[in-house]
Amino acid sequence: MADSRDAEIVRSAYEALNAGDAEGALAPLAADAEWHESAAMPDGGVYRGPEAIGAFLGSFMESWDHIRQEIEDTVVSGDRVGLFIHLRARGRGSGIVVDRRYAHVWTMRDGHAVRVDAYDEPADAREALVAETPQAPASTTVKRNAE
Repeated sequence: MADSRDAEIVRSAYEALNAGDAEGALAPLAADAEWHESAAMPDGGVYRGPEAIGAFLGSFMESWDHIRQEIEDTVVSGDRVGLFIHLRARGRGSGIVVDRRYAHVWTMRDGHAVRVDAYDEPADAREALVAETPQAPASTTVKRNAE
């Protein structure tokens, strides 16, 4: 059963990532952790183990000149911690500004994350928090504003 201590452990990973501390961001992961990235993302898929997850996150972070992930809400449900995130970033080279919201659901065991499911749509993550078996959606419809 996750608790407020687990929520703080998970939140600290995002604080570390915001500060450029990759080691601190990976600290909550169990040796057998899996990261299930949303299919809506260019690098969507499953990453197994802290080394593979670290490489994925490193590649993601290198894409930005500036990035800040603000945790807007944290929900603890059973053995899971849901984080609802507001991302503000500027693309490296392109200068494209990104301002969007998404969510991650962390499954915890003995104070470590054994699974992270990334959701392009925060509402999907809220549904997963009450589901018996959470899973990131296999595919996602990406909505873009008309130009």
